[in-house]
Amino acid sequence: MTSLTFSQRAALFLYSTPNIVGCLLALCGLGLFFAGIIHAYWWAIVAGLYGAGVLGWPRSELAEMAEQTELSTELLADQVRKLVDSVARGLPKEALDELHNIQTTLSELLPRMQQLRDRGVLSAKESFTVIETVRRYLPDTLGAYLRLPKIYAQVQALSDGRTASQVLTGQLKVLNTSLKEIAANAFSGDAEALVTNGNFLQSKFAEKTAFKP
Repeated sequence: MTSLTFSQRAALFLYSTPNIVGCLLALCGLGLFFAGIIHAYWWAIVAGLYGAGVLGWPRSELAEMAEQTELSTELLADQVRKLVDSVARGLPKEALDELHNIQTTLSELLPRMQQLRDRGVLSAKESFTVIETVRRYLPDTLGAYLRLPKIYAQVQALSDGRTASQVLTGQLKVLNTSLKEIAANAFSGDAEALVTNGNFLQSKFAEKTAFKP
């Protein structure tokens, strides 16, 4: 995001609700002064009313809600689907299989990102990896491959002896493995809780059956 200039920041503040409320309260203070209701330290009272308006007005949480809403992760999942659909024709089968595996893992992770972060089972580093995979790693990897002529990518050996198609498949496999590890770590707690609950139920009902008259 481009940083704002001083004049832009000043304009944003002048049009902000806290500043407008502060100005209205300050005008009320001036009105009290001109009406003869307040005399001593009137300037301090006016300044205090303005400050109370600026500092006391509750800040809007709409921007934070918009950034953290589940809709944002749904859009990322939709972005992955559109990306896969758009590039599928240009990829070799092995690479496309890996890409579909990545799509499946992301479709499981992305809708639950906020919940997993709130519960502390998804670290900031893991969350960053998932988001950057969608926004940067995956598009950059696919874009670098798709800029090559198809025949060249499939038959021309590169410096390490592999073709570009093989390199692409290997890179997608790395991304897929990383995402699967993140998903396994995030969901392992719920899986263990399910096993524990199953053991409890089995023990509970076995106990009732044993003591049934």
